[in-house]
Amino acid sequence: MGTSIDIQSLITDAGYRPCPSCPAVLRPTTTRCPHCRTTLPVPSTDASPQKKTSRPRLAAVSEAALGSLQNLPERRLTFTVIGTPVTQGSVDVPAPGVVKYSRELREWRRQINAAARKACGTDWEPANCPLVMSAVFTLPRPKSAPKTKAVHAATKPDIDKLIRAVQDALSPADKKAFRVYTEDSRIVGYDIGPHKTYPTPLGTHDWALPEPGVTIAVAPAPSAALRQDIA
Repeated sequence: MGTSIDIQSLITDAGYRPCPSCPAVLRPTTTRCPHCRTTLPVPSTDASPQKKTSRPRLAAVSEAALGSLQNLPERRLTFTVIGTPVTQGSVDVPAPGVVKYSRELREWRRQINAAARKACGTDWEPANCPLVMSAVFTLPRPKSAPKTKAVHAATKPDIDKLIRAVQDALSPADKKAFRVYTEDSRIVGYDIGPHKTYPTPLGTHDWALPEPGVTIAVAPAPSAALRQDIA
């Protein structure tokens, strides 16, 4: 009675390898096929385990760097500004160091700053650590949009120009002005959004407002956890 050999298990479990030029199955140490005389590559003898790569440990910041964010639930500031969002794109520079913004943009940034100041209260200490921002803009619904169906706000204004106005409004160039954070460069990414939507009930985002405006949130980035939070 013949003996059955499972060729696949020899290759998988015992390390045998098939000859590339004929049906032979060869031992792991064989360098030349005895049947067709094909020279085989020398098998690797490096049995050392592969070194596992791990993500670097995230840096921590002090309570002082968090500013007044440390006093808020989940260290997260959230507020809403009612008004038609205005973009901040290319600006007029009439002289070196002089930047001229439109009246509409200046007023919109003033509204954002005032709403932030109201939400933060008095004695606010600006955050000076890596931050993530969330922003959902509710834009006026155009007359051409369907009356009973939700559609994305996939028309102008550009979302990058909308968020630029928000970021600058929360950290004005005027050193005496109210600031949520010390400077724009502290924003390292976005947690939610930026997103454009039309008003409820036909908005395309849970943060859609019943009228034009923007909902903004600022929180420490994951790498900005308090030192005592990291084991």
